[in-house]
Amino acid sequence: MAVIEAMRHPKDHLRQMLVKLKDRRDFAYKRINEIPGLSVQKPQAAFYMFPKWEGRRWKTDKEFVIDMLQKAHVLTVPGDGFCPIYGKRHFRAVYLPDKETLGRAFDQIESFMRQSS
Repeated sequence: MAVIEAMRHPKDHLRQMLVKLKDRRDFAYKRINEIPGLSVQKPQAAFYMFPKWEGRRWKTDKEFVIDMLQKAHVLTVPGDGFCPIYGKRHFRAVYLPDKETLGRAFDQIESFMRQSS
């Protein structure tokens, strides 16, 4: 019933939200690729990214994300939980928050990566 009701109303808000998400995606893509030890491909139709991390300090994705949570206070999800082969040495991060919040998170992640190298 909720879907039927949603389809009956204007959808102008969707266009505005897509513009915001694209802006946040582009911001997140740029910031992640500026951080030493991280790289990411630009997603085309998602609200999350799957950055790759480099470094010998961590043996597993879980170890990496727990260390980042404890030291940078930024929560992400281990990549190998999505696929043990292609997710290895990756983590999943959403870019739904506003750019100010994303900026603070990326600053914390950058500091964490610089201290960990």
